[in-house]
Amino acid sequence: MGFKTNHKEATQGDFSIKPEGDYEVIIKGIEEKTTRNNKTGLNMKLLIRNDVPEQKFGNGFLFHTFWKRKEPTDLDNQVEGYSYGQIMNLSKAANLPDGKEYESLSEYCADLIDKCVRVTLKHEEYNGKMQERISYINETKFPDCKHVYKESQTVKSNGFASKPQEFSNNPVQSSYPSVDIDNDDDLPF
Repeated sequence: MGFKTNHKEATQGDFSIKPEGDYEVIIKGIEEKTTRNNKTGLNMKLLIRNDVPEQKFGNGFLFHTFWKRKEPTDLDNQVEGYSYGQIMNLSKAANLPDGKEYESLSEYCADLIDKCVRVTLKHEEYNGKMQERISYINETKFPDCKHVYKESQTVKSNGFASKPQEFSNNPVQSSYPSVDIDNDDDLPF
């Protein structure tokens, strides 16, 4: 069976952003990265659960970054310069035991892998483009996770927190907001 070209149907891929709202997700990966301008962030890869009734985009991905603080407090320095309050909110949302001690942020991040949380997605304009942004992280409303993984694939670890990860046949990796930061003054911290 053949086909003919039709330029009216030409696309650049699915770069659309997901609608604003709450999403039940699984924390699938956390890694620390540094931008070209030496801003360091803790990047979270969040898999949208496919076992939650009425939730669309199951098996798709959302991304969230915690940025290191410019002027960290003593508490922030305990979590390698990230906002201690934000890190503790993530702990609470993921139902990590209150009072548990960690030797390092890496050990803490490893404990978060495969935990379920609920995130609130908002849209934000940055450099003239509308992008997805996680504005809140809360406890899941569906703690009994029955997410069904479609295909297994091991992802290389860069030494931070990762485990073998599961991907669907059509991962929505294009939704990762590409942010080129040329001027540190644009950053909200």
